[in-house]
Amino acid sequence: MVEPLERPLSSYIHAQFVTVNENTSVAEAVKILQPKHVEIILVTSNDGRKYVGIVTDSDILEKVVMKGDDSDLVSIKSIMSSPIISLPSSSTVKQAIELMRARKIKHLPVTDITNKEQIIGTVTQEYLAEAIRIAVVEKTFRSYRKVIREHYKPIFANVAIILQFSGLLMVIPALLGTILGEWKSSIGIYMAFVGMFLTGYVMNIVGEKSPLNLKQSSIVVVLSFFLLSLFGSLPYMYVNPFYDDIDLFSLFASSFMESTSGFTTTGISTILNPENLSDSFSFYRSYTELVGGLSFIYLIMAL
Repeated sequence: MVEPLERPLSSYIHAQFVTVNENTSVAEAVKILQPKHVEIILVTSNDGRKYVGIVTDSDILEKVVMKGDDSDLVSIKSIMSSPIISLPSSSTVKQAIELMRARKIKHLPVTDITNKEQIIGTVTQEYLAEAIRIAVVEKTFRSYRKVIREHYKPIFANVAIILQFSGLLMVIPALLGTILGEWKSSIGIYMAFVGMFLTGYVMNIVGEKSPLNLKQSSIVVVLSFFLLSLFGSLPYMYVNPFYDDIDLFSLFASSFMESTSGFTTTGISTILNPENLSDSFSFYRSYTELVGGLSFIYLIMAL
């Protein structure tokens, strides 16, 4: 990768510029300049065979407008900077910036490599500085993108598979609740299914399947069971099998603990009256242990 300052000027040339004869009046030159939306006028000799000077919009402002002179009576030749300072297109950005700083100019004509008399475009100090700034930012973020690609994309891809796999398995208790007419239970389980599957789908797009190292494997295990527990808590929060008038924070904490207990196959529960739960929800609670076990088996096989 070429450093920004070492890139050739040919990468930053503005090919559009205005050319006028040295005997042209400033008023006529401005009429030509304005529609083009450029800042530089290159002045040619009377016979038009060679470039003899350069005029910028700042020159017109300072040398004509600010003085109150009649632009119809002032020739472009009288306000141009001459001779033209230029560099070939093969020169580097660094050389151009150094030359502009040394000569205290902000616009620099660029010539053809084989013919130094032929101007093919211009560059400005401001544009080059902005180009360098963007290049440096891109270079900085390129290293971060590399880190993400190498270290985190494999994690996303593996977690995505687990979430999508587990989400599909959640369809079974959800369908059971639908068949039994236990709508509250089935709606909560469908919420878990949608959350797992969509999150897995997004992570699969972002991720990139590749071998994992030990650190990445540890992150996959922890993140997988955290996300499974998080989405698995949605049915508990929707059904609320705990007690009436429970506050939202306690509801989330209890639901997350019950879900974590299921997916990690510990089986610990704080539900006081599990016998009052619907059949489909009771099945869901035990079913999460199966899903958690299958997920754990997948992790061992993948790692």
